[in-house]
Amino acid sequence: MNKKEKEYNHGYLLVGDTEKGLEKALKMSAEILNTKKPLLLANPDFSLIDADKFLILDARKIKQDSSKKSFLGKGRVFIIKSNSFTREAQNALLKTFEEPASKSYFLIITNSPENILETLRSRLTVLSFSKSRSLSKEKEEFTNKFLKVSVDKKLKLVEEISKEKEKTIEFLGALEMVFRQRLNSKEDIDFLDNLLKQKINLSQRASSPKMILEYMCLVLPNKL
Repeated sequence: MNKKEKEYNHGYLLVGDTEKGLEKALKMSAEILNTKKPLLLANPDFSLIDADKFLILDARKIKQDSSKKSFLGKGRVFIIKSNSFTREAQNALLKTFEEPASKSYFLIITNSPENILETLRSRLTVLSFSKSRSLSKEKEEFTNKFLKVSVDKKLKLVEEISKEKEKTIEFLGALEMVFRQRLNSKEDIDFLDNLLKQKINLSQRASSPKMILEYMCLVLPNKL
């Protein structure tokens, strides 16, 4: 079967290493539209949204554009790359995905499946891309230091991080990675589950990185 005959589902969720995910999404887009990757940005049927936070206005525009007829007859492809999605935007996408327009394809790229609501994930084919299994020496040392100091010092350490949502996401990811290596009790497992829930909360429009990080400092297990 050649590339242009390959069949694709209407929706994909590419999670993990977002750069690997984007590379795969671009390859898939080129195959769907029967073109070459370097020519995608000039293709009127191709859209790439790379956003710090994916908002309901973005979702509405995608819904409107996807309902239009393909310019070149091969279909329309939408790549959405973000690690933060508002609940309103996801609910809007859900309605679009429930009854997708003919020959419309959607590829969502994000660093964790927890960023996406389960109701939306269930309508997408999930592709996973492994991240590096090791943290940089600097991040590992900082995270281990964070785990060992008092609550007051923890709060001071995360104060600067909380000023930027992307840094907050990275820190929670590092904390999760380090913490998984030392799980030894139900309390630890409960904390990890709590951490994943806070990562989901972080994707909401009204979320406060500062409040989330301060909360995580307070609920860390006493014995590490």
